[in-house]
Amino acid sequence: MIPGFLGANIEGVLKPERKQIVNGNWSELPKTVSEIGMTAEELFAGYYDLQKKVGEKEMKNIPFGAIAIWTLSDKLAAGLQQLMAGARKFSLNKISRNDIFSANRETEKETQIPFITDILDESAKKILDQ
Repeated sequence: MIPGFLGANIEGVLKPERKQIVNGNWSELPKTVSEIGMTAEELFAGYYDLQKKVGEKEMKNIPFGAIAIWTLSDKLAAGLQQLMAGARKFSLNKISRNDIFSANRETEKETQIPFITDILDESAKKILDQ
């Protein structure tokens, strides 16, 4: 939801006439955002890829929050593709819990997926002991 809110805030600033429709809360872009750009094309990494899918004319009707969520989804898809390639699993139904790890102990506790430093720990220790 955060990308959607961020997109709505950006749209509220860049298109003030739509501020009430998109519920944008910013009166101006924060410096960290304006340093990147001042247009949707500059601010959203997936803008042109989405435009290729929907066309230039339709792109003008898409809320910035939707563009932001589409961009996030595209990045998640790329990450999943990288995970699958690294695991040498080329179909989503081939990925299992054994192909992933927890990045922190809280996630390990909740999911029962081993913590990154515990994966293959015994194998690593055997190699070091040789």
